[in-house]
Amino acid sequence: MVKRRVKGRYTTLFVCLFFLSNISAQGIDYALDSVVVERDGFKKFHGYFVDERTPVPKTLITNNTITASIGFANMYDTYLSPLEYKGFSVHLMYEQLRRTTWFDYRFYKQQVVEVEFAKGDSPAKNVTEYWGILNYRLGGHYSVYNTDKLRLGIGGLWRLNAGVLYNERNGNNPASARGYTNLDLSVTASYKFRWFAVRWQMDSPLIGMLFSPKYGQSYYEISLGNSVGVVNFASLHNQRALRNYFTVDIPIKNYTVRVGYLGSWYQTKVHNIQTHHYTNNFVIGFPIEGVKKARPRATNSYW
Repeated sequence: MVKRRVKGRYTTLFVCLFFLSNISAQGIDYALDSVVVERDGFKKFHGYFVDERTPVPKTLITNNTITASIGFANMYDTYLSPLEYKGFSVHLMYEQLRRTTWFDYRFYKQQVVEVEFAKGDSPAKNVTEYWGILNYRLGGHYSVYNTDKLRLGIGGLWRLNAGVLYNERNGNNPASARGYTNLDLSVTASYKFRWFAVRWQMDSPLIGMLFSPKYGQSYYEISLGNSVGVVNFASLHNQRALRNYFTVDIPIKNYTVRVGYLGSWYQTKVHNIQTHHYTNNFVIGFPIEGVKKARPRATNSYW
């Protein structure tokens, strides 16, 4: 009688190992929507019957996208010049969107690394400005409404920017450094049609800190220690910005192509220095999706 029980336990263990290996090998989508109760005490999970008490993990999809965009730029900084400089802008961006287990699988983590280069000419076309900036954002969105086709989310992002604006004519102060960090409010929406999917996201900073010299203060003075007031509290009273991102994902055979629009508007007014940087870009990229199984919660076996 004992031998039969031991043999039965080994048989059950072998069946479970075979079941798990097939799931891992086939790269199954672990969505709860695929669970169908067939009869009392059992449910069907991707063709297998398991006990209804068996926990079935949800899908953790990671979307990695590399995009390039090109468009128009409008640059203005009274520290360097009282004129607006207009030209072109080029963006390179890496974006990662990942579903997490937080808040019962309703939180989507976002991470973005973005590099921008812009070049603009004065109204007389006789002076050129060059712009370069590195941007990093980390945060996410809580899904307030989620169906098979529509998802609405609200959340926040921590943003860190560092860059420089260079004017080829100026002698004493040819460049203006840009450095700021903010907590952004962000909203997002996505809708899945039959042949394609659309996604929209809008971000705007609420509070943060920014670097700005005083009018007429040279960076040489700052390097000597005269740095009082160069770091400032930033909010809607002296900093306003909006980032509008709209994309369309189109599957073509085994690949997906992303096209869209990226609009970025940023302006400040600190120490009687006004700046703005506006861009309107056409976006093209290639998103790649991966599926990760949720890690089971650890159990304490001591009691």
